[in-house]
Parts: sequence; C-alpha cells; structure tokens
Amino acid sequence: MLFRRTLRRVRSEGGITLVEMLISLSLLALVLAIFLPTLFSVQSGFEREVDRSSSNDQARLAVQELDREIRSGNVLYDPALELEDRANDIYPGMSLRIYTQTNAVTRNPGNRCVQWRVSGGELQRRDWATTWQTDGNVGLWHPVADHIVNQPSPPTLPVVPVFQIDPDLNKGGRTIIVNIIVNENPSSGSDVRITASVTGRNTEYGYPTTVCSDIPPY
Repeated sequence: MLFRRTLRRVRSEGGITLVEMLISLSLLALVLAIFLPTLFSVQSGFEREVDRSSSNDQARLAVQELDREIRSGNVLYDPALELEDRANDIYPGMSLRIYTQTNAVTRNPGNRCVQWRVSGGELQRRDWATTWQTDGNVGLWHPVADHIVNQPSPPTLPVVPVFQIDPDLNKGGRTIIVNIIVNENPSSGSDVRITASVTGRNTEYGYPTTVCSDIPPY
C-alpha cells in the first residue's frame, strides 16, 4: 500500500510530454497572432489621437495670439509683398508685419511693429519700437507654435501661405486670412488645419502706412 501511494506521488509530479508542450506553444502562438494586431491597432490609434490633440492645441494657440494682435492692428502689410530673404526664413505669404496697439498699456512703448515668420517648422514672433534705430528697442524671435507644415523642408516656395490679405475689395485690405497647418508626427499623424479671417479694427483711421517699413536686422 505504501509503495502504491509513493508511485502515485511520483507520477503526479511528472512533467508534460514533448507533444503536449508543442500543442501548448501552438495554441499560444495562435492566440498571439489573433490579439497582437488588435492591440497594435489600438495603440497606434491612441498615439494618432494624442498627436492630433497636440496639433490642435498648437494651431489653436497660434491663431489665438494672431487674432489678438491683428484685431488691434493699425497697419497691416500685405504678406504677398514681403521681400524674400532665404537666409532669415522670410518668404512671401509666410511672413507678416503689422503695426498694433495690443497691450499698449503694459508695453513700452505701447504701439509696436510686430512680425511673424515660419522658421524650422516654428511660427515665430518678434516686435520692435518705431524708434529702434535710436533706442535699440528690438525684441528677439520667440516661438508661438511648432510643427508647422505649411512649408516644406528645406524651405522652398510655400505650399499653403500662412498669411494672405482677403481679396474681397469690400474689406479694403483690412482682413488677414490665416491658414495654419500643424502635424505633430508626420510619419503617423494627420494634418490639422485651422483657417481664420481676422480684421484689424483700427486700420481705417489713416495711420501712416510706412510706420513699420524700416525693418531691424534679423
């Protein structure tokens, strides 16, 4: 009786056979083959949504700043007439200059010239005082938004201009059409495009049109 109990214990602790192991591995491979593509698809979809959300945020923040500055603009320069300067990433339709009184209470001086450009995939901004030649009051470029894909890299002619004067004659050159295309991850994400028409409220009061024609060095 003792011998039989010992024999059963030995048999119960035995390993699986090679055939059983192969069957188990085959079943595991089958399960992985079914579920891994689904998991990969879910992960890829999540990453695309994250990239798209980031792109939306970048485009929205850029348009908000442009809207605030342009609406308080006194003089709007036609972006199509900007002189090309490839060394400094200035291209017609990809750069904008305005004379604006945004935040005039806190700026010193209040009314300033503001310029935007697309450089290295960034929408950048700087400003300067109209008296910059005597007081050196010129701000540095700083980024407003990144991953801008309106223009190919390396820079050539713009695919989609960021800035345009509205061609409607009834608007009298007082409205800027802003087209911003952002893509956080061009290899997997899709483009996010935001278009806005912004009218300078103060541009009809006869400000001198040459006030920001004297552009500081880049």
